[in-house]
Amino acid sequence: MLALLFFNPRGEVFIDTDNTDIAKIEVKGFRMYQIKEDVTDTIITGTQAIQYGDHEIFNNILISRSLENGQFEDIKANRVYRKQDIYRFINGVDYKKSDGMGFVSQTGVLNLKTEVFSGKGKFELKNSQGVVNGIDIVYDKKKEIVKAKKIESKIKLD
Repeated sequence: MLALLFFNPRGEVFIDTDNTDIAKIEVKGFRMYQIKEDVTDTIITGTQAIQYGDHEIFNNILISRSLENGQFEDIKANRVYRKQDIYRFINGVDYKKSDGMGFVSQTGVLNLKTEVFSGKGKFELKNSQGVVNGIDIVYDKKKEIVKAKKIESKIKLD
């Protein structure tokens, strides 16, 4: 296995003869770190990651990131399909920020470039002011806008 990491292969490693997508790399029980400016920016842990020619699949994943304002965010999911900057959360996603805001959605797509999450199905959003339930949440992190359908909320009044 180490030989694959140190030697360049001769020619094509995988030949696609019947249009079957063959995994290039599979890793089990992993922890990855992303470092920016001498600080650990992101930690990703999971039970399995598989890389194909143009996409990756992650199972039982937790992504923890530090944000510019000193806060942290966690994204937990059972199964994630990633192609370039698009992440598809197939079996739900649980998002939490250190300021107490978070949501759970049945399924959804995150565009990392635009920082917009578009959920499908039921969701629950929580923060210090209350709980909001509905369907088809859209969370624009940059604009700090949340949209949804069939909204029901419980708001704490001080």
